[in-house]
Amino acid sequence: MDCRVSLASSAFNASLKTRIFLMKKLFSVAPLALAIAATPALAQQSTEETLERMQQQLNSMQQQVNSARNTGVRFNGFFSTGYARGSNDAGYAGITDESEVNDLSLFALQGTFDVSQKSQIVMQLVGRGADDWEPEVEWAYLSHRPTNNLQLRAGKMRIPFFMYSDSLEVGYAQPWARPPQSVYGPIAVTSYVGADASYNWNFDNSSLNANFFTGFTDEDGNSGDVQLRNIAGLNLTWTDYVWTVRGVAATAEADIDATRLAALVPPNVTVDSQLADGDRGNFYGLGASYDDGSWQIIGEVTRVEVDGKFADTDSAYLSVGHRFGSWTPYIATGWTESKDDNERTGAFIPGAVPESILNYQRNEYSVGTRWDITPGVAIKADITHVRGLQKGFGNLNTAYMLSSNTDSTNVYTLKLDSAF
Repeated sequence: MDCRVSLASSAFNASLKTRIFLMKKLFSVAPLALAIAATPALAQQSTEETLERMQQQLNSMQQQVNSARNTGVRFNGFFSTGYARGSNDAGYAGITDESEVNDLSLFALQGTFDVSQKSQIVMQLVGRGADDWEPEVEWAYLSHRPTNNLQLRAGKMRIPFFMYSDSLEVGYAQPWARPPQSVYGPIAVTSYVGADASYNWNFDNSSLNANFFTGFTDEDGNSGDVQLRNIAGLNLTWTDYVWTVRGVAATAEADIDATRLAALVPPNVTVDSQLADGDRGNFYGLGASYDDGSWQIIGEVTRVEVDGKFADTDSAYLSVGHRFGSWTPYIATGWTESKDDNERTGAFIPGAVPESILNYQRNEYSVGTRWDITPGVAIKADITHVRGLQKGFGNLNTAYMLSSNTDSTNVYTLKLDSAF
């Protein structure tokens, strides 16, 4: 979650509002205090003493308010929990018929610390229920603005591949119960260590932002360990605050080790689990959204190309929602397909597991709703149907898919998202 995401006020800000409220009250009772001071019962207390004491109280409160404003420290965060269950053990989005509340639960706290008028340090800690709530640093970077239009950052940040990359885990900032897996599923890595530079051009009724990023990452992917070195990419985002159009292109050297698939290999069988070994990987994406306050239409198209056995994929989704007060029902459809199946014609495990298990070709259909029960809190319900699993079941529960004839799965989700 980036500090650009609009969140609800923190408890600290609320306390400041309370103090300001009390100051106004003190001003409002001043005439009454003067009137009381004039009565015989309070004749011993002069008007000058009363006014002096009130002035001292106001000065003290004003100093506290100014001190709080000048600390340069701000905190916000987000929280999600919920329950999702699949109609079988296919493992779409990691969800089976034994899924638990912990799988959808997380808590994050983000702190922004002003180093100077133009420089900030941002740190975000995320604890996930699926990982026993162990805190993990998702953001840790230094930001500097030499000018109002130019921003430079260095440290650990989100890889800006998608329209919702910055708010990937901030469920409250998204209309759905989860980002469409057709596009967001194939690329499991989310963060990188490096630097970026963003420049913003402001026009009469629109703006254009250019962001160049570079660095490296080493994370768990869908199949196993993924290392991306010498990442270099550029994304452009134009918006007139109703329409938004975004394009991105990136390249890197990829090492991908299918450690999870290797777990299926008998101890006496040796296989090469490297799906990519220093191979060139490219990513291209194009997204657009329309939001006039009532209709919300979002779509993205992506392409992933990696030399070697790792699947090259084309993916897309389209989502349409409409706000009816605090309710936003939506429908969405997505599609993903591997494009280089002819490169995986051998056997991953001789005589047992073909390399074709890495292929993709499936369609997704979702219907759901979002209910904003109060500012900063939303409840979401979603039903997703996925079909075409037998045409290739990469990123699914391999052991289950190899032993079944399942061609589809349904996933039912109820989720609570909050931001503060």
